[in-house]
Amino acid sequence: MEQEPIARTALDEMVESDQDQMLKAMIPYLPSSGQRFLSVYTKVRELRNTMSLFQSSRRTADLQATGFSGTDPLEMLQDIRKCCGGENRRQIDHITSLMATIQMLQIMNEDSSGGENP
Repeated sequence: MEQEPIARTALDEMVESDQDQMLKAMIPYLPSSGQRFLSVYTKVRELRNTMSLFQSSRRTADLQATGFSGTDPLEMLQDIRKCCGGENRRQIDHITSLMATIQMLQIMNEDSSGGENP
């Protein structure tokens, strides 16, 4: 069974460059001191980019999910699911399934009571 790739978050895409990703890919091939330096260096670059991102209110609006209503937890879970793997992804799938079941039961309850909430 092939696993789905883990996506980068919108924030990561905004604060990490391709250069940062290449530097991170080099880390395992360096000696210990080089790994430590390059790891800290790339994280400092990300922190600097993150801080400058939030200094501009126009750019922070880009972080809002497209069409995000702020009221749909299933939508949020689906976005989070893209960014994790393994057991975390299975737990989100389980939560999503439970939430869908609850919604279905609520709909069935509304239908059986004539469309009115009890």
